Amino acid sequence: MRQFFNFLVLFFLFAPLFGQTTVTIEECQDWAISHSSANVQKELNTQLLKVKLNDASSHLYPRLEINGGLTYQSHVPQLPVSTFGVDSLSKLHSFIALDFSQTVFDGAKFFYGRKYEKLLNEAEIFKLDISINQLKEKVISIYLNLFIIEKQLVILSNAEENLNEQVNRLKIMLKEGVVYANAVDQLEVEVLKIEQQKGELQATRESLISSLSILTGKDLSNVVFAVPVFPTIEENTNSSRYEFKIFENKKKSLDYQKKLHFSQSLPKLSVFVTAGYGRPTYDIFSNKFDWFYLTGVKLKIPLIDWAKTTGIGNIINLQKSIVASQEADFEKSNKIAIQEKLNEIKKIENLLLLDEKITQKYKDITQTVSTQLLNGTITAYDFIKYKNNEVQSLISQEVHHFQLLKAKYELLALKGKL
Repeated sequence: MRQFFNFLVLFFLFAPLFGQTTVTIEECQDWAISHSSANVQKELNTQLLKVKLNDASSHLYPRLEINGGLTYQSHVPQLPVSTFGVDSLSKLHSFIALDFSQTVFDGAKFFYGRKYEKLLNEAEIFKLDISINQLKEKVISIYLNLFIIEKQLVILSNAEENLNEQVNRLKIMLKEGVVYANAVDQLEVEVLKIEQQKGELQATRESLISSLSILTGKDLSNVVFAVPVFPTIEENTNSSRYEFKIFENKKKSLDYQKKLHFSQSLPKLSVFVTAGYGRPTYDIFSNKFDWFYLTGVKLKIPLIDWAKTTGIGNIINLQKSIVASQEADFEKSNKIAIQEKLNEIKKIENLLLLDEKITQKYKDITQTVSTQLLNGTITAYDFIKYKNNEVQSLISQEVHHFQLLKAKYELLALKGKL
């Protein structure tokens, strides 16, 4: 009878879901990630990186400019004698020219600049990965809380059915004058309390499903949620969280920032060509409009920037020390959290071992007092007390089961393995 009733409870609880889609915790996580902006932001960051890489190398592209001018000056060079047949130079100067320049060596600014931009972009991607893991944790929490609620509903429905059976039996005995009416009333009040609890749990369940639907962008009101399996865990404090990758990225970024600044102190080499038309040309003794050109190599060697470079280097070294200290603090706190979670898992496992024994004892006791109630050797109040103990032990067992499942997922999150 009891097994048949359990089947009915499950049937009516999940009847609207029969024939519907079954979803897993992994599918909910994937939907939540797809529904979030994380992947869009990753794609935008990839596009942004391409733009920044082009910008970091833009100074290596050939440079072509048109220059021109029109000036009038108060004095011009005068020759001491005029016997050479050279006319006086004009005070009105005008020209138009095309200037071309090409950087040959930029002090490795191109290489260091691109590498630095890649590291900055990588850091943003890691931050997005952290937000994705946080989203996964949220989905897991809601998903497992749903099962805790549903298990409680099943247990309470079983208890309600048992109490109704007792009420019906006592009503028969009441007609026969064997028991008092208050015994029936007490059990009926307990049934109403259970209905009240079920109503609260059902409202909580609907709220959790709504939250999960919002996160995933899917209507999950008429689906069957698959019970997740226990994930495999490692009993150590090793961690590969994205935060460690960010710390490592920061240190590399500071190194390349230092190299990028150092490159400004290195020699720069470029070639140039200038060609134009105007007056005067490079022949200052000519008063005619004519073509002219100039080509050559330009070398630029900074001489007094070394002190600033050294200062920047010292600043960056101090920043790296700060990052290393922050990484050490995070690693320590992360190991503590992992060890605490491992201890929690062992505690729950021990509780589950005892839960089974405790629950079975309460079932035996309830079965005995159920007979005693009908025989009139105990009161309805005593029966309710023992029945509540059984119900609470069953709920505790199911809650501990899903707490263990949740703790193992939380351990994976702390280890960066979700």
